[in-house]
Amino acid sequence: MARGLGSKKKWAQKAAKSIKERGTEGVFTEKAHRAGYDSPLQYAHKVLAAPEGKYDPDTRKQANYARNVN
Repeated sequence: MARGLGSKKKWAQKAAKSIKERGTEGVFTEKAHRAGYDSPLQYAHKVLAAPEGKYDPDTRKQANYARNVN
């Protein structure tokens, strides 16, 4: 079966559930606040605009997720 809208529809809900189950909810927001940003989305744009290697891979993944769900 080809991947249609039905298979992609709930990716954000599944990811959010996984984040909650692992207990990592709010980790990226805390990183953003420690870096002096009021908005995690602003921090996400900064992280993703920076050259690879400046931020650890987990932070880049979190930034990409934040950008995609917003």
